[in-house]
Amino acid sequence: MIGKVKKCAVFLLLIQLFSLFLTFAPVRVSASELPDTGKVRSVYVYNADTDVVLYEKASDARVYPASTVKMMTGLIAVEHFKGDYDRTVVITDELLGGFKGRKIGLKNGEVVTVRDLIYATVCGGANDAANVLAALVSENHDDFIELMNDRAAGFGMENTHYTNAYGFADPGMYTTAQDVLKLALVCKKNDTFMTVCSAVSYNIPETNMNKERYVFNSNYLISGNVEKQYRNAKANGMNAGSTEEQGTVLVTTTSQNGVNNVYVLLGGEYDDDNLYAYRTANALIKWADDSFGYRRIVDKSEMIREVRVNLSSNTDYVIISPERSIEYYLPADTNIEKAITREITLESEEFDAPIEAGQQLGYMVVKYQGKEIGSTPLVAKASVDRNGFLYLLARIKTWTHSENFRLVIIVAVAILALWAIISVYKKLRPRRR
Repeated sequence: MIGKVKKCAVFLLLIQLFSLFLTFAPVRVSASELPDTGKVRSVYVYNADTDVVLYEKASDARVYPASTVKMMTGLIAVEHFKGDYDRTVVITDELLGGFKGRKIGLKNGEVVTVRDLIYATVCGGANDAANVLAALVSENHDDFIELMNDRAAGFGMENTHYTNAYGFADPGMYTTAQDVLKLALVCKKNDTFMTVCSAVSYNIPETNMNKERYVFNSNYLISGNVEKQYRNAKANGMNAGSTEEQGTVLVTTTSQNGVNNVYVLLGGEYDDDNLYAYRTANALIKWADDSFGYRRIVDKSEMIREVRVNLSSNTDYVIISPERSIEYYLPADTNIEKAITREITLESEEFDAPIEAGQQLGYMVVKYQGKEIGSTPLVAKASVDRNGFLYLLARIKTWTHSENFRLVIIVAVAILALWAIISVYKKLRPRRR
């Protein structure tokens, strides 16, 4: 009977241990299959948190920029009119210039605000509004185009050249997906720009020459007013448009659970039923969510190693741990143990008590594929008290091994030797009678 009870207890213990293993074993999530990008000419998917390219296709190929031009126009206008967005503007034919394409119907003599023009340009993709902003900023369109190219050069957009402020087809205008990403990252840092480009719609009040107008976001991932099938709740900016010659361009960002990605798709094909830039973007957003994520690669509860401690009667070592946890955006199927390396530097090979809990004793640098991705101080897990007697012995030992001690001994020996010589001399010296 007792034997059966023992066997049962062992069996239950094994079940508990197996359950604990399942609880604490790392969960491996296989990366999902990369979606088909064949119907989009250039693609660039980038994680803004870690400066990592998740996917690229012909990202350095020169393509027509189309509506992405209005990102530069809008950014310059947002910066130029900062704090003065409610300023009123009287539209003139000179301001409108010779624009072509998409418009909101601005008329000569119409009074609108700068805010109206910015939303119409950045959110709605209106070419007439973009041209007016260009002339307002630089007084004429040619000077504004020069300013656009100067700013592009300043952003490191080495393969970009603009010839108009709104993106209408022109043989001399070109960019790359890599350059558009550089522009997108600058735009992303401007809160006003992001508010405008993320708006689902904007209402332009009735003016002296037009009835109330509604501007819907030209990015169908956001607005869905025309093509609801492409709507994606994770998208929150930036720009979209299309031309018959070059297809669809789409730049969008996603921000969810602390992950900030940027997607650039240029030259998307289309047919009666599909806008492939949008289909591909949605597939890439899902792929990135499934295939990448933040992984905890260092946990502050870890015990990194034992370090020798002197002058304590209670223990001869202390455990060091990371001061903080480190997380990094990685492929979901990354083998942390193999892919991550740690470089540990201690301030000393051994330490003297007392040591306080949390006291820094070293430093750890974490690398992924040779690139530093994080670092943290290494601190004592617990306090270690000093033993007074051991401390006194150590001081004596230290002093007896010091140069000062050697000097004292030498002086003492010299004095004793001199005393001995004098004593001998006195004994051997003849006494006077």
